[in-house]
Amino acid sequence: MIRFFLFLTVCLLLPSISCSQQSMTVMFYNTENLFDTDDDPLKDDDAFTPNGDYRWTRPRYWNKLDAISKVIVAADEDMAPALVGLCEVENETVLTDLTSRSALRQAGYRFVMTDSPDRRGIDVALLYRRSFFRILEHESLRVNLAAYGGGATRDILHVTGILENLDTLDVYVCHWPSRSGGTEETEPRRICAAKVVRASVDSILSVRRKPYVILMGDLNDDPDAVALREGLKARPFSQGSGLADGELVTVMDKLEGHSYKYQGEWDTYDQFVVSASMLNGLGCTELLGAEVMNLPFLLADDDNYGGVKPFRTYNGRRYQGGYSDHLPVKIRIGL
Repeated sequence: MIRFFLFLTVCLLLPSISCSQQSMTVMFYNTENLFDTDDDPLKDDDAFTPNGDYRWTRPRYWNKLDAISKVIVAADEDMAPALVGLCEVENETVLTDLTSRSALRQAGYRFVMTDSPDRRGIDVALLYRRSFFRILEHESLRVNLAAYGGGATRDILHVTGILENLDTLDVYVCHWPSRSGGTEETEPRRICAAKVVRASVDSILSVRRKPYVILMGDLNDDPDAVALREGLKARPFSQGSGLADGELVTVMDKLEGHSYKYQGEWDTYDQFVVSASMLNGLGCTELLGAEVMNLPFLLADDDNYGGVKPFRTYNGRRYQGGYSDHLPVKIRIGL
């Protein structure tokens, strides 16, 4: 009943709503092992405890939180991002500390997250500012890998909310199965994750004439990978204009810069995918731009392969106080 009255109110207001010329930033960041220091007996997190392999102490934990908050603040020079997708976060404790006990506390972030069966206990989460985005509902989408050798992976977080301009936005935060074991060997697992998202998007299309969808995450694949083209059925950005509103479009394929470096090779595993309705120029909610945040303080010299690489918290098991092995990515949305 409450949801019905909210919907009715929105419908009555729609005739008076016009585009406000405002914008907001949406960011995604793989935080690389954002664990607390406590041992969870149900998870394989022993390495990130004070006596574990990484000697993960409270000072190092709080330094990591300060580092992540610094990155989030740097995503927008005018104000904190409206939405921040995160992956490799352990639990609600670390998100409470990040949003309430770090430099982010003034931004007033709230959060939702998954509780996945991943053996290490890492999950995905969405930070949101209620002045830009009010949540209607959220759910965790389970990725069943039984047909692909079994094992557990991260759930996909699906959040539906209302933007400041009263458009409904569906957000997916993902951390698709890794390439560990071989790229080709593990590809079916990422296709499986992509199909889970695609099925959810199709259910939205069945009830919403003009859907606004943002998918963000560490997809462990580049924009032209089979998982995106065939599993997610996402079109390349060059085909974005003029597509049907419900089509999904990759955003990162033509950008300068990449988000992840492995053995000297850069890739763009951290991605955004949006619905074509945000590219057609027929509504208020539209994509204004996208970029990889390759800020100087997030980079370190790559002594082995030359050039630079992401400045990590650890180099092997040697603590160096950096940020992550991934660079954050962001998009700008007009309202």
